[in-house]
Amino acid sequence: MSQDVSKALQSLEGLSVGDAFGELFFTISPHHTSPAHLPKTVWRWTDDTHMALSIVEVLKEHGHIEQDALAQAFAQRYQEEPYRGYGGGAARLLRQVAAGSDWRTVSPTLFGTGSYGNGAAMRVAPLGGFFYQDLQQVIREAALSAVITHAHPEGQAGAIAVAVAAAIAAHTPFPSGREFGRQLEIFEPRDKGR
Repeated sequence: MSQDVSKALQSLEGLSVGDAFGELFFTISPHHTSPAHLPKTVWRWTDDTHMALSIVEVLKEHGHIEQDALAQAFAQRYQEEPYRGYGGGAARLLRQVAAGSDWRTVSPTLFGTGSYGNGAAMRVAPLGGFFYQDLQQVIREAALSAVITHAHPEGQAGAIAVAVAAAIAAHTPFPSGREFGRQLEIFEPRDKGR
C-alpha cells in the first residue's frame, strides 16, 4: 500500500486556501475578486478544513481510515471550535458522538435516510493525495471516511468523486482534460451489449 503524507499535506493546503477564499464571498461581492479588493486580514477557514485536518491526522496515525478514530477526531474538533460553519446535521451528529453515541447509529438517521449533502466531498481531497497511487484504495477509503457523517450513498459518491480527482491530480500535476478523462475511464460502466 503506497501512502504519501506530503501529497496529502499539499492537498490540505490547497483545500484550506480554497475554503478560506470561498468563505470570503459571504462578506464581499464576487465582482470584487481582484487582489486590490481582497481583505488584507487573515482569511477564515470553515468546517471543511477543520474536518480535513482530522482526516490527515488519522491517516498519519493509522495509515488508513480508522472510522472510530476519525469520528472521535471530528467530534473533538467540533467541540473545540463549533463556530467553523458546521451544518445543522453535522453539528447534531458530532454533539451526539462527543456525548458517547455511536456514529453508526446516528448517521443513518440524519435527514431520514442519512445525509446526502456535499460535506464529505468538501473534506476528502487529502485522502486522494495520501493514496494517489492506488485509485481502488482511494475509493474504499473515501467511502469509509464519508459514511461517518453521510450514510446516504449519494453523500458517499460525492466524496469518492472528489478523492479520485484529487488522486489523479496528485499523480499527474496539472493534467490536461484529455489525460484526466483517460484516467477516469477505468470507472466508466461498460455496456457489454454494444
